[in-house]
Amino acid sequence: MAGSERILLVGGVANLSGVPRHISLLAQVLSDMGQVHVASEPDEGGFARLEEAGAHHIAVPGLRSGLNPLRMLRGLRGLVRVLRGRDWRVVWLHARMATLLGRTALALRLWRPAPGAHVVMTYHGLPFGRGHRPGLRRLSRGIEKLLLSACPRLDLVFLSPGQADRMRSAMGARRLSRHRVHILRNGSDLGELPPRKGQRPGRTLVMTGRSGYQKNYALAVRLFALLPEDCHLVLAGAGTDRADVQRRLGRLAGPQAAARITFRGPVADVRHLLVEADGYMLTSRYEGVPIGALEAFEAGLPLILTEFESAADFTDHHPLVLRLEMTRASLPRDAAAVSDLLDRYIAGRETYAAQIRAAWAADWSNKVFERQARALVRAWLGG
Repeated sequence: MAGSERILLVGGVANLSGVPRHISLLAQVLSDMGQVHVASEPDEGGFARLEEAGAHHIAVPGLRSGLNPLRMLRGLRGLVRVLRGRDWRVVWLHARMATLLGRTALALRLWRPAPGAHVVMTYHGLPFGRGHRPGLRRLSRGIEKLLLSACPRLDLVFLSPGQADRMRSAMGARRLSRHRVHILRNGSDLGELPPRKGQRPGRTLVMTGRSGYQKNYALAVRLFALLPEDCHLVLAGAGTDRADVQRRLGRLAGPQAAARITFRGPVADVRHLLVEADGYMLTSRYEGVPIGALEAFEAGLPLILTEFESAADFTDHHPLVLRLEMTRASLPRDAAAVSDLLDRYIAGRETYAAQIRAAWAADWSNKVFERQARALVRAWLGG
């Protein structure tokens, strides 16, 4: 039986991507600790299981990230209505636009939390870190300094100690000391994996994530074009089903490599993709702690990552991980390293998979995530 305390989780887009999955896990974990509500853009499949978790969804158009001022104003008004609508004990902001608008409402006194309430925000990656566009990095850094100085005390949640250290260095220890800092490692929860069929000959790489600037699929297909002809690439995520995206990536890969690329579009259940793969690749420019990579970790796959800022935060203990420089000059030797990694994994698949799953379970399982999340919320509700 859920408690009477009201908990609000605020996200952005509600598609099949990492932040909605993180919020859904939280809603499931906290369902017996209070009345959980989730505010986000209208659901596009990312929150299909909220009702099953005992949570309620509130559609707030305007929480999608973007630079349209009219949309931002619409999102601010809608979010303020939700914030004022009930006496929330915990308001937990996720996603870039939600954290900006929620803290703006707080700084401008458009909304005042109930006495004893906690306003929490999770940094799903630092918005001014390496890999972001230079102009937006400078703007984001300035906005973060302003909001952290203007808002009353917040509970700031980071996905790793390294991420918190980078934030403290960028914002200054004095500014960050105004707020409470917590670490809540990300987690994944694939559940039982289906049996592997292994029907496709050759070696298969899989990538999950929406197409766009962040995931840098263009770099992925350039690397893939240099791999041997027995290799296949599966791209799954929002936008990978669009004809214009497929044409652009096909041109970059060239006709021979393009014929070995499968575009799957958004996939609600990635387990079947992961169990048939021989490796998981993520060529992002920037990340927090990506759930897609954690799900591959859970499935027992080797990881092939670019040097995005947070890569070392969760790959140091992975038994078979490859972190690539991925510059134009390095692509040939990167491709050779990827081919060698796939061969090593396939030759010792059962042993490697067991070692990888054991490493995932120690730090990134849903049990670890649940224990840490419940401890945080229990403290907030209790004091």
